Amino acid sequence: MRSKVTTAPTAEPVTLDQVKASLRITHNAEDSLLEQYIEDARIYAENYTGRKIITQTVTAYYDDLNGRDADIWEGTRVGAYSAIYGEKYAELEFGPVASITEVNTIDLDNAETVYSSSDYYLDNYDDDLKARMMLNRGATITGALRAANNIKVEYVAGYGNASAVPSALRRAVIMLVGAMYANRGDCTDVQAQSCGASPLLDQYRYKDA
Repeated sequence: MRSKVTTAPTAEPVTLDQVKASLRITHNAEDSLLEQYIEDARIYAENYTGRKIITQTVTAYYDDLNGRDADIWEGTRVGAYSAIYGEKYAELEFGPVASITEVNTIDLDNAETVYSSSDYYLDNYDDDLKARMMLNRGATITGALRAANNIKVEYVAGYGNASAVPSALRRAVIMLVGAMYANRGDCTDVQAQSCGASPLLDQYRYKDA
């Protein structure tokens, strides 16, 4: 899986005034620098937790879907549908996922074909688990697809606007900005830990982030 942000957020989870008030900065000489630190801190927090904080669009490419095909059985078998018929899904790298915008398959000529939205659904019932694009029962992806990056999934991730972001994440961003301001731009896991941001971020970190 390879994913990238294709529509960036139009705002940040904290404002310049909120950061300056927390850091007790009263001058305007470094406002541009602080604004850059806010964006940098938000991106660090997103990469650390595996969550997009402010709403943005992510495009992901897959070589194939995960899951397993069903075994071939003779006679009658009783059990869960997925166990009998198999299941296929694409795990979405960043959460929380609000919606899947579109799924495309890409053939040997690099031409994209929209995959019917009636053949899949968004499995995002548990915010503590990464969301999945699941194929519906009986749905398959067939055809002569290129060897790599042959399934493209575009989805919307993030909590929404700043007021919808959990307070711990907003506070962590401010603390990371403070660490970068004190260290003139440096922001490593060591600095995130020392400034107190890591314990806040750990509450929202996916286990495989």
